[in-house]
Amino acid sequence: MDEYLFMGMAFALWRRRVGQTLMPFGITFHQFYLVRLTRRIGALNLSAAASELGMDKPTLSLVALKCVQKGWLRRISVVKDKRSARLGLTGQGEELLDRIDAARLFAPESMGDALDVLDSEERAALRRMLDKVSRRARDIFA
Repeated sequence: MDEYLFMGMAFALWRRRVGQTLMPFGITFHQFYLVRLTRRIGALNLSAAASELGMDKPTLSLVALKCVQKGWLRRISVVKDKRSARLGLTGQGEELLDRIDAARLFAPESMGDALDVLDSEERAALRRMLDKVSRRARDIFA
């Protein structure tokens, strides 16, 4: 059980740091990851985004609404089902992500790297183990 505590603590500290780093850009942690997801895989519906980001749909709906209001995402109507919509990246969203990328916010020299205590072999082993645990967690908890 301590392993979950350690992983959770490391993630919480990292997430807080990312949130602070994104503040000058006027975007939150969850908003950033949603906007970035639409850049990576294209327009998607809320259910797919929630699943991909590991969020519940009501929370993601609020995050998406803020992103639409700020002009980073747009709602795209689905012709077959007028009740559903997909989220697509706007030019403003693209520009925001470009500015964040250009600032190199997530480079180890900017943000730090808690994994710098591991050598490359240890990092590779950790990545494999976390991937294995992540897949199992999806099987059990999803």
